[in-house]
Amino acid sequence: MIHGYGRVFTQSLWKGLKKTNAYGGKRHVCSDVIKGKTHVLFLHMGQPRSEYYAKEYLQKSAYAFYQIPKNLERYIPMVFLLNGKVRDSVAKYGEAGCIEEPLTTFTKRIQGSLNTIMPEFGSISCSTAFLFDDPSIDQELMKIGKNGYNHIVVFPLYPHYSCTRSGFLLNEVERVLQTFTVPATVDDREVPCERIVPNTSSSFHVSALHRWGNHPIVSEYWLDILQNHRDEIGGLVFCAPSIRGYNSKTYRRSIWSTCERIMAGLDDSFPWRLSFFNAWDQWDLPVIDSIKAQAKRLNSLMPPGKQIALVPVSSILPDFNTFSVLPNIATSLEKVVLVQPRVDNPLLIQGVVEVIKNHLLGRRDAQLRDRCDWCINKQCEFMRYTLIDS
Repeated sequence: MIHGYGRVFTQSLWKGLKKTNAYGGKRHVCSDVIKGKTHVLFLHMGQPRSEYYAKEYLQKSAYAFYQIPKNLERYIPMVFLLNGKVRDSVAKYGEAGCIEEPLTTFTKRIQGSLNTIMPEFGSISCSTAFLFDDPSIDQELMKIGKNGYNHIVVFPLYPHYSCTRSGFLLNEVERVLQTFTVPATVDDREVPCERIVPNTSSSFHVSALHRWGNHPIVSEYWLDILQNHRDEIGGLVFCAPSIRGYNSKTYRRSIWSTCERIMAGLDDSFPWRLSFFNAWDQWDLPVIDSIKAQAKRLNSLMPPGKQIALVPVSSILPDFNTFSVLPNIATSLEKVVLVQPRVDNPLLIQGVVEVIKNHLLGRRDAQLRDRCDWCINKQCEFMRYTLIDS
């Protein structure tokens, strides 16, 4: 053995064990059922209303998607920031209306249902915050954190976890928490999921509902929507934004599992494929399992007179992809019909309420403890440490 390597390995191993013990030591506190005034904060990336805001959005998101350092954002070529795909998305966004209105209706219905089925928790309120829009995560989290809540649940509106969407949103939550709160100390031990606002009487428990794609809500939601198209379709192509880099394999596996559950609900009566595409806020890089390639493979298996249903399985809410990017792809293909998400779907409301109820009753998802392969983002480590028992 080369001199010094054994010591480095031992120190690294001991450091990892210390972190594991620290996480394990606080579970008895963070896993308790927190009753009292509760707030559910839904998190969304946001959608720019004009080309000016789209340019600013894409400069900021380049760090999330492609790990481009912030001091190099201004050097990104304009073709990556304002191209035909982005301009078309912004234009159609104005025609379709803002996302805030359906989200407001969505959160109000969730809030009403939660207060009806869980009166023992007192008042449960809901709101939405955006990473690149208003109200920002910074503004909303600071406002509710100082408002006397006992428990704040952060809920990314992306069912399939990825570092560049849900993970980035949770990292922002952790960053904001560090700016106006400090961790509580219980029995001489720091408990990061219990936050105190200095110089005030406010303190709260914080938790995250981050990987809910494995809940039946997503498959049941799409099954209900697909029932209206069952007579006209002969096959399905599921599609989702292509995520590259950190955690991409886990992301793809979770989407594949959702597709299998949907097909089981359809009694496996149709041939199907899973495809990926470059979302409106992603650069047009090559995609192996593209929608076009998968639809072409499926065409040979189609019965006469039937169409291929294009299902945006990772989108539960209308967005730039569902009313601009995917319609443009669908119209360029033969015998393909795009199935749109429905934010007012009763099963979606019921499913989200069920997920939140289970979370408030103490059921936690241990997957946040998983570390992405080769991840070098220190903020992810801080985020896991704060939300580890969520």
